[in-house]
Amino acid sequence: MPAPLKILLKHIGLSEIETRVYLASIRLGEASVAEIAHITKASRTTVASILDRLKIKGLVTSHISKGKKIFWIEDPHVLVEQSKAQLEVIEQLVGRLHSEYHQADKKPTAEIYDTHETLEHLMVKVIEELEKGDQLFTFESPSAQHYQAIITEELFNVLSKQKVRKGIYTKSLIPAGQESFIRPNVLEYNIQVRTLPPGILVESSFWMFKNSLVLFSGTHTFAVRINHRHMKESMASLFQMAWEISKPL
Repeated sequence: MPAPLKILLKHIGLSEIETRVYLASIRLGEASVAEIAHITKASRTTVASILDRLKIKGLVTSHISKGKKIFWIEDPHVLVEQSKAQLEVIEQLVGRLHSEYHQADKKPTAEIYDTHETLEHLMVKVIEELEKGDQLFTFESPSAQHYQAIITEELFNVLSKQKVRKGIYTKSLIPAGQESFIRPNVLEYNIQVRTLPPGILVESSFWMFKNSLVLFSGTHTFAVRINHRHMKESMASLFQMAWEISKPL
C-alpha cells in the first residue's frame, strides 16, 4: 500500500503545518493567503510565514493580481530536480570532507622492543590482535634471516598456523634475487609473495596491519611499533603501488 502523502512530504523535510499548507495549495491551485488559511484552519500570519518558507525552498511561486498576493505550487517534478542537485552537492561534499576526516587524530604512540624476549612477545601479540579476514602487508628481506635470529622454527610454524586458522592473509614484497632464501613451507600459510623490481633494496622487515606500522630487525634485535591510522594508511598505499609493479613468484 502506498504511503500517505503527508508521510512522504515529512520525509523530504516538511513539518506538519508546512505539509498542510502545501497540500492545500495543490488542491486550490492559485490561491491567496486567506483562502489557504481557511482550508488549513490556521491563522493568516502563520500561513503567510509558511508560504514564504516554501517559496525559499523553491516549492511555491507567487505573483500580485489585483493588488492581492497569489500563491501557487510549482510543478511537483521540481522536487525530483532539487533532490538530484542536492545529491550531487552531497557527493562532492563527501569527497571534500573525507580528506578532513579525523584530521585531529590522536597523537601517534610508539613502542620499542630491543631484546629477544620482547621481540618474540611482539610477534605473538600481533597475531593475537589480528582478526579473521585481516590482512598483513610486509616488506621483507629473506636473505637477512631476521625471523630466524629471533624465533625458533617451531614457534614460526605455530604462529603461521594460528594465522591460517584465523583466516589472516599476508602479502609480502621481497627484493629481486632473494627467492631462494624464502622458508620452504612459507607459502602454505596464506602468504602471497612478490619480488620488487631490480634495484629496490629492503634490508629490514616492515609490517603494516590495522592501525600500526612495525619496523623490525632481527640482526640488530630491535623493533619499533608506531600506532597511528594515517601513518599506516599512507604506507599501505605505497605498498599497494609497489605490489602492482612487482612480479609474482
